[in-house]
Amino acid sequence: MTDHAKPSLPSHTTLTFLRVLAPILLAFSLSQFFRSAQALLAGPLRDELAVTPEQIGLISGSFHFAFALMQIPVGVMLDRYGPRLTNGMLMMVTVIGVIIFANAQSVLGLMVGQAVIGLGCSAAFMAALVLAARWTAPEKFAAASGLIVSFSLMGVLASATPLAALVETHGWRTVYYGLAGLSLLAVVLDFLFVRDTPPGKEAHDQKGETVLDVLRGMVSVWKNRQVWLLVGVAFFSYPAILTVRGLWGGPYLHDVFDLSAVEVGNVLLVMTIGMIVGPPTYGQLKRMLPGKTHELIVFAVLVGAVACLLQAFIGPVGVWAAALLLLLHGFLGSSATLNYAASREAVPEHQIGRALTTINLATFAGLFVLQGIAGLIIGQFEAGSPVGYRMMFIFLGIGLGVAGVSFWFGARRKSR
Repeated sequence: MTDHAKPSLPSHTTLTFLRVLAPILLAFSLSQFFRSAQALLAGPLRDELAVTPEQIGLISGSFHFAFALMQIPVGVMLDRYGPRLTNGMLMMVTVIGVIIFANAQSVLGLMVGQAVIGLGCSAAFMAALVLAARWTAPEKFAAASGLIVSFSLMGVLASATPLAALVETHGWRTVYYGLAGLSLLAVVLDFLFVRDTPPGKEAHDQKGETVLDVLRGMVSVWKNRQVWLLVGVAFFSYPAILTVRGLWGGPYLHDVFDLSAVEVGNVLLVMTIGMIVGPPTYGQLKRMLPGKTHELIVFAVLVGAVACLLQAFIGPVGVWAAALLLLLHGFLGSSATLNYAASREAVPEHQIGRALTTINLATFAGLFVLQGIAGLIIGQFEAGSPVGYRMMFIFLGIGLGVAGVSFWFGARRKSR
């Protein structure tokens, strides 16, 4: 019986899988927190260190640049050494990065800290997806990955109102010292509880791969047309959401509507709720609509484009309109679950890690580019000017629209 024909796992194995997965979900939730926290740290950093919009973009982008840079090595490491060792070792680096960030006294120090954190967090999501691919039946992978993304967004949830309240009462540096301790706990739990494969199943042994074998495996993944179609859409879809939720949404709400930090956190909480509900919804839709993955991806990307363009022109009418559009973008605009599920199906089992990390590389390269360009756009206008944010949303909307249409025509040519 082939892997693709294997029956669903028995319930006791599913419960064991949840215990095995929990430490990596904690690491992934921390990763989501660190990449989203800049939306609420932008104000304190501007006040304490006189950080400009362009520099805020660079600080946040440093995480994504390092994260993206690590995706190909992480893919090889996951296939070769497994999720437990790969994620556990890299999360040790996260602890170091958080301490560097908490002690930074300059923009360069903040950038270095964020880059080291990004490097350390680079395996968490992919490790969770590889575990899901190994522990669940193939037809349940999309639903499982949607739930993984949904749970991890508790980290994004914590970076909204809870982070704003903690920063106001204790200061952002103290908060990050606490996060260093939580990251260390994730390392300990990883080595104690994570297991790479279910009981009775042998992992595909790749420890004997030569460098040439590794390169051939990567070339095989990169030559896959399906993977390249997904790379194009991944560069814009989730990066556009995190450009808003993870960085510029906070300054936008503060400057355009004159909201306090906690009020900003409350509005971002609305978008985060949408982001939590969206991935498992798409995972279930994929199961209900087999063969319609491409159509669902196009729908999600184009909804994101419409939400950004409406935010540019209708959002400033009032906080309620801005919050509703943020909710729409977060709930219906994310095709990440579908992207990863489609890439998992496009390659054989021993290349799953490399395929998933190739999509993740595109995602975080997109984050680095989009957040940086957004900072440059906003920086061209007077500080706090609504026009700068309007132009940013127009840029994101056009980019998403082009990505969605391009993916649609590429997928149609493939199916002919």
